[in-house]
Amino acid sequence: MHEYSLASAIVEQVEKIALEHKAVKVKKIIVSASPYELIIPELLYGAYEIIVSENEMFKGSTLEYIVQKAEITCLDCGYQGEPDEEGDPEFAYNFKCPKCGGRDTHINMKSMVIESIDLEIPSETEEQEKKKEEKIVN
Repeated sequence: MHEYSLASAIVEQVEKIALEHKAVKVKKIIVSASPYELIIPELLYGAYEIIVSENEMFKGSTLEYIVQKAEITCLDCGYQGEPDEEGDPEFAYNFKCPKCGGRDTHINMKSMVIESIDLEIPSETEEQEKKKEEKIVN
């Protein structure tokens, strides 16, 4: 189940970014990947929930997964774009070019990308107020 390692890598990367920005909470993460990554969204979401369940910074956060559009390059005519839906059942991902009908196509793979992160970052005023409170308490 590669979804668990993907979710783990997402959390690790987002936590690093959140700490760099002095965030106190991660609210929402949007990621996208090629349909050829063969990610099962339910497994990705489940793995994410397990990983963040013990991390206060991620409590209540959501993960959104977007499947990018499939894209090919035809080596016969140079077409770049979405493939013809008609693939070749003998060969996985051997797509037909919608422009020339050729089968000599290259799949343009895109790895998973973190598209956006919604963070809760305290303002400087809030941080100053918190320091004042700490001084009063101490």
